Amino acid sequence: MPTLNLFTNVPVDAVVASDILRDATKAVAKIIGKPESYVMILVNGGVPIEFAGTEEPAAYGELISIGGLGPSVNGKLSSTIAEILQTKLYIDSSRFYIKFYDVQLLRA
Repeated sequence: MPTLNLFTNVPVDAVVASDILRDATKAVAKIIGKPESYVMILVNGGVPIEFAGTEEPAAYGELISIGGLGPSVNGKLSSTIAEILQTKLYIDSSRFYIKFYDVQLLRA
């Protein structure tokens, strides 16, 4: 199950959160190539964040997936999520960082 955790210091109301959840779910599913029914997105607004020495609007994300990640996919995901945050929360893409975790499935 691909899971995207987003944290931002920008307060996020329910309507904006819903828009981000919808857009990010569609983007992650499409780019990774998994059904939307497998994708989970969490949005945490109003989190104290200092990035590059300031508390200006910023965001941090962690995307965890069993497979489907790699350099080209990660780049596309990063720019797409940054665009969503720019559009919905006015966070400049230079103030967004995302960490990718490609989890290997352990088989017994």
